[in-house]
Amino acid sequence: MTNTKRLSVRQLCFIIITLFSVSKFYVLPAFVSGLSKEAGWMATSVNFALDYLILFACLIAVKNTDKTLYESSTEIFGKPLTNLTFILYAVYFIIKAFVPLLEQKNTISLTFYDSQPTLLIFMPFFIVAFYIAKKGVNAFSRSVEILLWVFALALLIIFALSIPAGKYQALLPFSQPPSRVFKGFYGNLIWFGDPVIVLFLGDYLTEKKKLIKKCTISFIISAVITISLIVVFYAIFDSIAERQYYAPIKMSKYSITLSNIGRLDYLGSILFSLISIYSITLYLLLATEIVNKVFKFYNNNFFVPLAITTIEALLIFFFQNEIFTSIAFVQKYFQPFFIVMAYLLPLVFTIATVIWKNKRRQNVQAC
Repeated sequence: MTNTKRLSVRQLCFIIITLFSVSKFYVLPAFVSGLSKEAGWMATSVNFALDYLILFACLIAVKNTDKTLYESSTEIFGKPLTNLTFILYAVYFIIKAFVPLLEQKNTISLTFYDSQPTLLIFMPFFIVAFYIAKKGVNAFSRSVEILLWVFALALLIIFALSIPAGKYQALLPFSQPPSRVFKGFYGNLIWFGDPVIVLFLGDYLTEKKKLIKKCTISFIISAVITISLIVVFYAIFDSIAERQYYAPIKMSKYSITLSNIGRLDYLGSILFSLISIYSITLYLLLATEIVNKVFKFYNNNFFVPLAITTIEALLIFFFQNEIFTSIAFVQKYFQPFFIVMAYLLPLVFTIATVIWKNKRRQNVQAC
């Protein structure tokens, strides 16, 4: 079946800038502050450095093949192992969406409702997720063209209201024990590992000119935005930062500007929530694409996206009020799985792709 789905390098860069950042804005700043205190921004910087190595590897793999990821993997590793790995990635993306979705639900509940709303209030998310997962990469890539500007406006609002309220001496001293940095780095891992997404989105790129350069710049922008948010967050809250979850709705409420113009920060929170919907939906979209490839379903079928969004909705239904217990559970039982899927397997595939390409070139020259 001909692949009619398209993604430009520009759209991929927009995904990296916006969606790689926004999923880390809610619980991560408080969480890493509890683990690393004023060294939280350093721990997060190490996470981004590791993620860039994986991003670079994924981009090398994408540039070194003219086939889809599934076809290349089948050619190198065989169909049974490829199918098993792809199914594990579908499971990975479903679990990967779980914690950000709980964060999103709790943020909306705390920001816009006086009392805890029923889960039915959050059901429109799953309708949107189902629609985008069914429509596929085309619909998603067109939407992300607008998201960057929404993201920029939300950042402008939150940072403009938050930066003046910070006491930046709280970040001193800059020399921190490596153990404190490592503790935060390891504890942060479930919020990172996004570059593996590029490996799957590479199937839909219409061209690859300056791919590595453009994606590297986009990733640096994403990292700077996220680290800056953590710096400002800790400068505002200092020793109580570890208790200030859902950063976008907490950081800017102390601005004296709000006393004159009202809760403008709510607009920033609404915009971040809108972007987060797409960030989470991307995982469900990729899980749908993977199942379609492995089981040879048509890309516009109804059943697979419905099944995946239903599974995610059931997870949220059963664990909707247990976000911190859920984070601890995922870290305890799924973190090794996350490390393998997000870091180890992309490296293995990239190395195998380069070796396979060189081997084919040598065989052609020998002939």
